[in-house]
Amino acid sequence: MKRFIMSTVVLERLTKYDYLPECSSLAKEYGTQAWDDRPEVAAIRMAVFAAMDTLDDETGIGARFDGRKVLVKPNLVTVYDHFGTMAPVSPETTDPRVLDALVLWLSRKAKEIVIVESSGRGNPTRASFRISGIDRLARHRGCGLLALEETPVDRYYLPQAGVQREILVPRIFSEVVRGEAAYVSVPKLKTNLYTGVTLGFKNAMGVIPYNLRQRHHHYAIDRKLVEMLYLFKPDLVFIDGVVGGEGECPAPVDPVDSRVVIAGDHAVETDRVATRLMGFDPSSIELMRVADELGFGDRKSVKVIGDTTPVPFRPADQSLLSDRVRKAFPGLKIFVGIDRVPPPADANGRELARAVEHACWGGCSATTRFALALIEAEGYRPKTEGVIIIGPGLKGQPGATGEGPFWYDADGKAWDEASMFALPGSKLVIGSCGRAIGIKADLFVEGCMPFANAPHMAIHTITKTSCRVLSFKNKNFVSILMNTVAQRAARRKLIKAGTRLDIPFEISAEPPVPAGPDGAGTSPAWVPWPLPPIGRAEKAKLLAFEDDAAAASLRGVFEERIVAKLFWKSQEWTTNIITWAPLALAALGALGLGVGWQPSTWFRIWLGIEAMHAAELPFSLPAMAKFGKRTGKARPAWQTVLLTLELGYPSWVPWALGIHG
Repeated sequence: MKRFIMSTVVLERLTKYDYLPECSSLAKEYGTQAWDDRPEVAAIRMAVFAAMDTLDDETGIGARFDGRKVLVKPNLVTVYDHFGTMAPVSPETTDPRVLDALVLWLSRKAKEIVIVESSGRGNPTRASFRISGIDRLARHRGCGLLALEETPVDRYYLPQAGVQREILVPRIFSEVVRGEAAYVSVPKLKTNLYTGVTLGFKNAMGVIPYNLRQRHHHYAIDRKLVEMLYLFKPDLVFIDGVVGGEGECPAPVDPVDSRVVIAGDHAVETDRVATRLMGFDPSSIELMRVADELGFGDRKSVKVIGDTTPVPFRPADQSLLSDRVRKAFPGLKIFVGIDRVPPPADANGRELARAVEHACWGGCSATTRFALALIEAEGYRPKTEGVIIIGPGLKGQPGATGEGPFWYDADGKAWDEASMFALPGSKLVIGSCGRAIGIKADLFVEGCMPFANAPHMAIHTITKTSCRVLSFKNKNFVSILMNTVAQRAARRKLIKAGTRLDIPFEISAEPPVPAGPDGAGTSPAWVPWPLPPIGRAEKAKLLAFEDDAAAASLRGVFEERIVAKLFWKSQEWTTNIITWAPLALAALGALGLGVGWQPSTWFRIWLGIEAMHAAELPFSLPAMAKFGKRTGKARPAWQTVLLTLELGYPSWVPWALGIHG
């Protein structure tokens, strides 16, 4: 075995073919000799093997996998393959042909290979495996296949971290943490709305559970991602650049004819080489700057082998106020008023607006930009007028009349609340920090960051367009629905057994993070931190959240206890019919229509039902009074009496149970 003297990155160029049509999903004939004989498949396999053989010759990296379990993680955030967008495929996710070739190479050394992933929330990984054909790949190659969101987690404390101090990872990744298994990251070469680029070590975002992903998914996202390296690092980064992706990922990206694969034994340095290859200065990427600041880089001792000639990628349009957005959505007026840090004193006009917008880019602003890009990809250029507002507004701004708060448009003009609300069209506020104005708007999307699909669905609402991704125009829609149900069932089964899967759901920008285990100190880099058992009341809450999250994935709106609310709504309709049907039948009988019994009989039945409702008043009145005292949302006593007589128990029991309000 050779000594690892320096970090090594290998670039291997591919022969020119049209690699795009099947870059996101394996062909039906995968696994046959005819598929193996395809020239583009052979070219990909040749490039993957050449890159890995060179890296092994230089570093002896194969020894890291000899006789060991190897976890191989592709990037399957959303597999855009005939997904309801105008382009039939998008090079958003790891090319399964690259994954297949890499698995073949690793299988010569590894004892066991497990393909692991957790797609973006709202895209169950089960469906991603099926759409991409990776489920067939795993069966054909004899690999394990694991949807990480459906597995138990372990918790660790990172004493040296500033943001990601509490981290949960799937239990199988604890084998990587302890050095018992190897980890291979297989990302796509592409740009990203949140972080500029998304490559080898950002791919680990798909390891941590859903709610933890959303924590600090704002201005601190880059540091959060880098700090995961305190816990585990890839043994190998293998970047799929057969067809690169440029644009506003996680929305569909445009193809780049990059025709390269990149293999490296150092996560940060492999990403740095890939970033330069894409035509970007690594020092302009915050992820890289933070990685160097925290000592994870190795710039002075890295060896690069292969052709490093840049293939320029179009950067992600990281602005809601750009000319591109204004052209694509001429009816929308977008205002930003993020007050996290004061804008530069000398900034004005468009420069001022951009500074305010980027005071906190990685959360609701970027998620809203993703929503706009996805609506573009669905083929819409809506002209419907509407207003989108981000942030709580800034006070006491120079050049603005009055104290504020103020929000800025694309030209840097300051607007107050009254001026924005006087504009035509529906008003949409996005982000928890804008709650004060959000409760006055037509639509308010809460969260920091919000559920990824929430701004997308909200903008469809205010622009009066239908969502094609969540419709039968998406050929995978039925699969997504069925796998969402299956995912929910699998997660609920684990929770019922007392297994934690995540941190509690949070909507605030700076949620309180537990202080950590006693005596943790600042060294070593990580400390095991056992999770507490789940009590009975918490278990019920977690089970209800699984229903709420599944519904939010499709509706775009998170609403607590949605299943319970639907149940009580059905009870309300049922008691309404039971209460008033006898009176209606009595009236019809009085008109001479045949309704079975005499009108007087139906009338007495109605009086009997009303008597039962009246018997509830000694319970409904104090229950609603208690609800009003607890929440400050009192219902007048006369209204409680009328609703109890009209509907019975569904008019007050859900409020007493805390399901409403």
